[in-house]
Amino acid sequence: MFFKSFKIITKGGINMEAAIISEKGRRSKMEDSSFLDLNFAKKGWVFGGIYDGHGGKFTAKYAGEKLDQKFLEKLLFGLSAREAFIETYQEISEELKNQKSGSTAVNFLIKNGEIFTANIGDSRIIVIGEEGFTQLTVDHRVSNPEERERVKKVGGRIFGSYLIKGFKGVMNTRDFGDQQFRSVGVISVPFLNQYRISREDIILLAACDGLFDFMSNEEVASLVREFPEPNQLVEALKKEVLINRRGTDNLTIVVVSLKNLLEIKLKSTGN
Repeated sequence: MFFKSFKIITKGGINMEAAIISEKGRRSKMEDSSFLDLNFAKKGWVFGGIYDGHGGKFTAKYAGEKLDQKFLEKLLFGLSAREAFIETYQEISEELKNQKSGSTAVNFLIKNGEIFTANIGDSRIIVIGEEGFTQLTVDHRVSNPEERERVKKVGGRIFGSYLIKGFKGVMNTRDFGDQQFRSVGVISVPFLNQYRISREDIILLAACDGLFDFMSNEEVASLVREFPEPNQLVEALKKEVLINRRGTDNLTIVVVSLKNLLEIKLKSTGN
């Protein structure tokens, strides 16, 4: 198991808190990778990501080690977050085009009071507020009607919850790697989103399907309101999924408290 709790004080004296937990669960091996930096580019930005591997750990490990730096280089060159995500995903995809192992990717950049996200596959980001929640990503599975139609148009064969080629199947219709499934519609084009943080927002939570296959967004949000501190929350979610619900998958969760991030934006603009 990997667990890390983050707590830093910005130059403006504002507390920032976050936590990561990564647990093999009942799988024979861990294929997830993750990244989190609360002072990205030494500018007070927050950048994080989760890469949920399958068929081997190489693709997820490679994305976890390379994507953040490639993305930062493009930001510092002057690209917008949206442009940087598109180009970075294209670059990582090209570098992994011959890999048989695959990996989802979900990333977020928090900058100037806004959250920019990108994802391929079924790892997910949600923002939980005092009352509601907002899902910032789209699950790319064959159960998604738009994805189902897209892969069928290029000859993809679907059986149950899997996209099939030969005698093998994959659940995700977008990811890195998975070279053998490219001809039947698996792509690496990310879904992009942008969200302005409000004063009612409590937590940003990113996680692989090891969480969301066993808990709904509503159930996660309910637990967030019970355990609003990141280090307590990830432990509570791990217990609920792996012990109470006997989850069978690798489980990786990244949690960032949003309680003080809006204050950083207000101080930087002098408002």
